[in-house]
Amino acid sequence: MAENLHNYLSSRLAPANLNEKHKEVLRKQDRTALLITSIIGSMYFVYFCLLSILIWIGWQIVSTRPFDPYPFAFLLFVTNITQLILTPLIVVGQNIQNRREHLRAEEEYKTTKTMHQDIEKILLILGERK
Repeated sequence: MAENLHNYLSSRLAPANLNEKHKEVLRKQDRTALLITSIIGSMYFVYFCLLSILIWIGWQIVSTRPFDPYPFAFLLFVTNITQLILTPLIVVGQNIQNRREHLRAEEEYKTTKTMHQDIEKILLILGERK
């Protein structure tokens, strides 16, 4: 019985490290998209944007010859272009993260299935002892 259990345990697969598995699948452009997504998804980026806009508006109000006077049409143009560039990039980053979560779900399923088989095997062994 101990030999059967030893054979069974040696035949089982250990759970995979999903971080390493995901890194192997990523291409250079995927890594770049994830990096940019993590940067623009931080509060530091929000603070940077807010500070930039406040400096821009303050500069235009104080300046004797503003190149973008109120209602700040050029600022609106710059922010719209930035949004047009960043929005698809965020979607790409989310798709990459979704692939990682899919890998995680598959690995969790395999682990749960293995645990279920282990519990069944333990119950069978305990049943044989009675």
